[in-house]
Amino acid sequence: MKRYFKFYLSRLLLILYIISVCLLCFLNFGPETDMSAEWFGIPKDKIAHFLMFFPYPALITLVFCKASWSPVKFIGFLLAVLAGGVFIGGGIELIQGLTDYRSCDINDFRADCLGLFAGSVATLILWLAVQGRKKTGKDGH
Repeated sequence: MKRYFKFYLSRLLLILYIISVCLLCFLNFGPETDMSAEWFGIPKDKIAHFLMFFPYPALITLVFCKASWSPVKFIGFLLAVLAGGVFIGGGIELIQGLTDYRSCDINDFRADCLGLFAGSVATLILWLAVQGRKKTGKDGH
């Protein structure tokens, strides 16, 4: 039962994440939404782009990764996830440039890529930690 819960929960989270990113990227929030302010010298919209793409590698890993994969296979998978995320981020920016209420901004794309890279590194570290726990028998089984 626990396995099916993880199976469906991971897919539900990924679907909700994709819907959220699409809404944030393509809805017209109007002029009352002010993203021009800065946090610690970084524009809020760049932080939002970073945070939007940060969870992508972990969510894709939860859905598609197999526990039996070797580290080399997992790193290859993660590189493919990273490349796919960069492609998606670039596509989003290009599509936004075609709208009359959004803009295509290279700095948004850079923030997307930084979020993807940081999320990939965090996912790799967590995956290696889980694999290490399994090998030492500290996973509770």
